[in-house]
Amino acid sequence: MSFPSGVTVSSFAKHCPHCKTLVKATAMQGMALLVVDRVFILARAECPQCGQDFEVKCMFDDSKQVHPVLLPSFMVRLLMHWHARQLRKRGLPLQPTVVTPPPAAADGAVLPSERIGLLLADDGDVVKSPDTLGSYLGQPIVAWIEYQGQRYDYDRAVPEEGQFRLSQYEALFDRRLIYRRSGY
Repeated sequence: MSFPSGVTVSSFAKHCPHCKTLVKATAMQGMALLVVDRVFILARAECPQCGQDFEVKCMFDDSKQVHPVLLPSFMVRLLMHWHARQLRKRGLPLQPTVVTPPPAAADGAVLPSERIGLLLADDGDVVKSPDTLGSYLGQPIVAWIEYQGQRYDYDRAVPEEGQFRLSQYEALFDRRLIYRRSGY
């Protein structure tokens, strides 16, 4: 990413909170957005050393100082999407959402190590929370869903660009919302 000051950031990494291994951006999936002179990052990372899954929620400035973001993830996500929409409305340049693509073989097939989550429709098999967190694409975002006795909490909306990856603990619900199994 390039800042208005001309400073460019070409790599990003965070330490695993469990084993302290440095986890590079290639092991993360999520989004990054340049807002004025700061980059906000909201992603899920998987440590290649210990296999632990953890959240990355921070921002950094053009001096490359990283600061934690203390807001809840759903609020950070909503603010990032709102700001991206405002930039588009004003015709200002928008740096693309950062999405780590799934690994693929030379022929384009998904490698066996790729983990795929659930694909769930809004039907009688899914129990929905009566509580909503807001709306996305004109439809309500329910706080949680339950499928076959497993509860999944709202994690994020499908990016407008349509590129995303589900982990084994996630479920795509109604083709627009991603929920994460409770406890993971």
